[in-house]
Amino acid sequence: MNEKLKRSVGAWILAAVFALLFAYDVWEGIGNFIGVMSQSLSLGIGLSAFGWFAVIFGIVAPVVLFFGALWFTRKKSFAPALVIYIVALSLSAVVGVDLALGTNAFLIFSVN
Repeated sequence: MNEKLKRSVGAWILAAVFALLFAYDVWEGIGNFIGVMSQSLSLGIGLSAFGWFAVIFGIVAPVVLFFGALWFTRKKSFAPALVIYIVALSLSAVVGVDLALGTNAFLIFSVN
């Protein structure tokens, strides 16, 4: 019983640490959204449908990935849970970097 309690506390501590890391990714997504909207308004052009999808996905993806990792690790021990959280955080980072560096401006902005 005591070992199960320790594992549960360790799992929640691990989840809390990764919640902070995923929250930072959400903050980056919000910053990207504000930056893209500011740039769009300063240029006098709107966002394309893909642009809206990309900036909203940059905010929603870390949340979905965190809760997915939380759900998948509910019955795992510490080491497998750590690996699952690291993989989910890596995917979240790839989404953020792809929006910031890999997406062409012509795809984000609606230039008519």
